Amino acid sequence: MWIFQIARFFRNVFRLIAIFFIILKHILKNWMYNTWMRRIFDPKGKRLTSRAEQLRQTIEELGPTFVKFGQIVADRPDLASDHLREELKKLQSNARPMDDGEAISLIETEMGDPLEEIFLSFDKKHLAAASIAQVYSGILKTGERVAVKIQRPNIKHKIEIDLILMKILAKQVVKTYPGLTSFNLIGFVEDFGENLMKELDFNNEASNMLRFADMFKDDPRCYIPKVFIKHCRQRLLVMEFVEGLRPDDIEGLKAAGFDTQVIAENGTHIILKMILRHGFFHADPHPGNIFIRGDNQIVLLDHGMAASLKPKQIQALINFMLGFSKNDPHRIAKSLLSLSEINYFKELEDLEFRLGEIIKKYNYMSYEQVDISAIMTEAFKVIGRYGLTVPSNLFTLIKSLATIQKFAEHLEANVSIANLIKPYATEKIKEQFSWDAVVKTVMDSAEDYLYLVSKLPKDIREVVGKMKDGVMRHEINFSEDSFTNKAVRMNINRLAFVFILGLMMICSTLLMIYMREKQVIRIFFYVTLFITTVTALRLLSKTKFS
Repeated sequence: MWIFQIARFFRNVFRLIAIFFIILKHILKNWMYNTWMRRIFDPKGKRLTSRAEQLRQTIEELGPTFVKFGQIVADRPDLASDHLREELKKLQSNARPMDDGEAISLIETEMGDPLEEIFLSFDKKHLAAASIAQVYSGILKTGERVAVKIQRPNIKHKIEIDLILMKILAKQVVKTYPGLTSFNLIGFVEDFGENLMKELDFNNEASNMLRFADMFKDDPRCYIPKVFIKHCRQRLLVMEFVEGLRPDDIEGLKAAGFDTQVIAENGTHIILKMILRHGFFHADPHPGNIFIRGDNQIVLLDHGMAASLKPKQIQALINFMLGFSKNDPHRIAKSLLSLSEINYFKELEDLEFRLGEIIKKYNYMSYEQVDISAIMTEAFKVIGRYGLTVPSNLFTLIKSLATIQKFAEHLEANVSIANLIKPYATEKIKEQFSWDAVVKTVMDSAEDYLYLVSKLPKDIREVVGKMKDGVMRHEINFSEDSFTNKAVRMNINRLAFVFILGLMMICSTLLMIYMREKQVIRIFFYVTLFITTVTALRLLSKTKFS
């Protein structure tokens, strides 16, 4: 209805005004403390900040949507400098806890019943508060202790408004800086918005938890809390309450008898198993989303952010690692092009040379010491220079690998991701050439050929019929900046110029026949004749006769 459209319009306007004043405030702050005005307001330079710090502070004040966007940019070496990325990694949402009474009311609304009808007991003081949700604990009438995660009121509408404004801003930036079209900034913002909206749907998180639980049901190294799907809603998640130690509490872990080396190895195996065996992985395995409990078992929490890999991408990742282990830049190049879904690349030789230089850079290290995420980041930077687009899920993959590597380093453990990858790569190669895989490939090919044989006569009849009827049409599309497109445009412009010149020559000749006595007509005729002659000679000189 029109009334809702008006309400949405005003919400957008008010949010835009708020964003404008936040940005203006930080611009004025920068002017006061980082220019010559500092001599008046901050003579000792105590409030002097770098541009990266100013940007981080501005983003934090803009709210959770911009904070999450900044955190994603921090994991994209193709978008920001290393200095800016390091600063953006410090981003934190400064959301205040919402009123507990309001949160309890929201929980009852989502469940459709008073808390007393569902819980034996319920702690009405929140356990944790974040930018999107708040967490409580309780005991169900069936006896299980649970954690209850409730979404903040109106957070979805606020984020939707921010996403609309971000898309408008992205379109304006692309118009202002046409060079960014190769990066597809609008697509990046849309992809970010889609993933963020998935994170706001707690049913999606519940589904991810069930999927991870099935993946690790027989693996004692990892535990996924049970989901009480009966009580889950789009804005409410009810899951098993799990206790354990945080992995960043090294002294506490050692005092409790845990082995930090085994914990680090378990965490690495869990992520590698997700990526290379299942192609579905936790996208944010930082220490805040992990608990450690008995027998060095890792409990994974907060499954709202997860990413998937295509089978082709998993195979390309394995080929990338094998190529690096064998110092084979050709194999690495082919795997990177496969990851970018490029079938033909005319600058392959140059790409191989650049990748060869990266290999030489790491030659002095043993294979066990190699930082896989750093190598992949460098390789993606190289292919980015050729204007190739890397799928966003691969940057999420790098982030997960880098996070788990830092997790191991923080535990002061000696873990080589490169070494731990080997058994998964071997398993995948065996799987690729197993009897079942070969039979499946043959069957798929046979199906394709049968389809071709059954459909080919009909397709040929259709083509011949259209040719006879004179309705056959072939469409050729060229990219905006392709050489062929430029050549076609240039020739069309030349043709138009020659046509106009020919028309002018005809007109001037007719005027000379009927109005020869006028000086203006004679000048017009001789000028046109001169231009036509010069143009004809230039065209003749550029024409190649075989």
